[in-house]
Amino acid sequence: MSSKQRRERLKAEVHKSILVAAMSIIKNEGAEALSIRKIADIIEYSPTIIYAYFLNKEAVLIELARQGYTMLIEITQNRLALVSDPKERLEVMLSAYIQFALNENELYQLMYTTGSSVPNVEKSFPALASFMNLYREQMQLITGGTLLEDTFYSNYLVCVSFIHGLALINRYYKDIDPEMNNIVFKKAVKGIISTIEFS
Repeated sequence: MSSKQRRERLKAEVHKSILVAAMSIIKNEGAEALSIRKIADIIEYSPTIIYAYFLNKEAVLIELARQGYTMLIEITQNRLALVSDPKERLEVMLSAYIQFALNENELYQLMYTTGSSVPNVEKSFPALASFMNLYREQMQLITGGTLLEDTFYSNYLVCVSFIHGLALINRYYKDIDPEMNNIVFKKAVKGIISTIEFS
């Protein structure tokens, strides 16, 4: 391995360790507790090193949110690979979204709180546009390609609203029985599908 390759590998490892440390702080103390100093203490580097990778704390949060969208797309695509019926695929997508929101609670909240603080969310998070396109393509399959963009967008916002609501309920009621949660998931997915317009 050349010295240049070693430097690049070390650089990638430090970058990753910064993000892992930041996510650890967020999970244990909340996003508001995140600081460059705390990250530096965890990875045992000086804050100056971290500033060589990220301009400030907000840049770290944005990068974590970007990773969250990428992870959500990957999970959704993996689930989609298992089904072929268009409506069933939409149900699978919604279920994957809900499960991600619950399993990656802190990251999910971070994705949306960070998104609300940037001037242009789609520019800051290109993966968000890719994620929306998964829904757009699926809804177009169901309608035979006749779905208008305004109708798609209202459908998509309905989906997101339901999922935010479910995620919030699980944050509030922390002791919900998993079986009860499953019942709620199924009812919610049916409810979402029933509200979607396909013309």
